[in-house]
Amino acid sequence: MKMFTAILSVIAAIAVFVAGHLYWGYKTDPSRFKPASREVKAEKVKAEPAAGKKREANKTDKPASSLADYTKNWPKKARSDFKTALSKERAYKIAIVGSDAMGADTNGWGPQLKQALQDAYGSHVSVSLFAYHLNSDEFIREGKYKDVANFKPDLILFEPFILINNGAVAMDNQLEDIKTAAAAWGDAVLMIQPSYPLYKAANYPAQVKELESYAKKEGYTYLDHWKNWPDPDSDAFKSYVTFQNGEQTAPSKKGTTAWYDYLRKFFIAD
Repeated sequence: MKMFTAILSVIAAIAVFVAGHLYWGYKTDPSRFKPASREVKAEKVKAEPAAGKKREANKTDKPASSLADYTKNWPKKARSDFKTALSKERAYKIAIVGSDAMGADTNGWGPQLKQALQDAYGSHVSVSLFAYHLNSDEFIREGKYKDVANFKPDLILFEPFILINNGAVAMDNQLEDIKTAAAAWGDAVLMIQPSYPLYKAANYPAQVKELESYAKKEGYTYLDHWKNWPDPDSDAFKSYVTFQNGEQTAPSKKGTTAWYDYLRKFFIAD
């Protein structure tokens, strides 16, 4: 009897061991997990395009078809040329040319305007600054106007060194220098602006008036940013220029802001 009981116990133990082994094999069989793995992978693939669409929707670039709305202040030819550039999917080139009063660092009106144009128009414009501490005769004689021509601009904003010219280059020569540069710049739309105003200047305002008359006579758009400054004969104006040893050497932060704001509103209409 004892022998029989012992045999039954051994058989029962073997049965339990076999059943346990089979159950554990089932629980750990890798094939059980394949369908779940495929499902997770499929969900991940679906999520990636969704994220991509979200990033696309978050872009702030204005559609190319409506960028022309920003140009409503531009000359007619410039607007037409810009639309043509858009249709051909090429960047419209803008050259900002003049004295170093435009500023060499990011706080100058030139770099600020360049950044504003790039922010508004994106890759649809290519903007380059050409700043020189020269008078207009030197600009021509040293061939710097050719640097601008080599850029092949569609539009040129030109400050023709009229303040640096003051007392150094006769007005007739200044106007001839503009003609020489304009001829080299070909079909580019040319817009002319003065340099910054001076506090209680004598001859300089009259020269600027002559420049304005010349620009209008030749059919160039004249950008009179002086309208954005206080009266140059007023005490309020003095904070708009920087004085050094009694000389007015540059626009101050206020002056730079007045100059930049005028140009930004012209080139990027609300």
